[in-house]
Amino acid sequence: MKQVMKALAVCVCLMLFAVCSAQAQTEDKVAPDKKIAGHQVIQLDKISGLDPKLALVKAGTTVIWLNRTDSIAEIQFTGKAVTLACKNPTHFIVDDEGSFVSDRIPPSAVASLCFVEKGTYNYVLKRGPRRQAAVKTDMPDVNGTIVVE
Repeated sequence: MKQVMKALAVCVCLMLFAVCSAQAQTEDKVAPDKKIAGHQVIQLDKISGLDPKLALVKAGTTVIWLNRTDSIAEIQFTGKAVTLACKNPTHFIVDDEGSFVSDRIPPSAVASLCFVEKGTYNYVLKRGPRRQAAVKTDMPDVNGTIVVE
């Protein structure tokens, strides 16, 4: 009976260790909610591309990209990578290198990412073909910058 209890205790300890390890890996990319400092909306527009093209924000600010175009959009960081963010990014995932990357953002949808680390984050807005256009054409890429102070 003692050996069964010891084996059970070892199994429980191993399961707790596995759960804690998995949770720690996920939390490495997520900062505590207490650092949230507000939000900044950037509109993805058919004509101007980005409004504003330069966003100055405080650390902990959630940047929300609102796709007001009739095409799919993607955001690709071209310089400093975003490797740490607040909880619940929308339309962003962590890639194999450990950086946040944009998923495809449908028309009339939003993407959001909370910037925790100070620095300058340059990005390119890539837009797919317009859905409503008689002749499908690619829209030009537009550059934007987020400066986190």
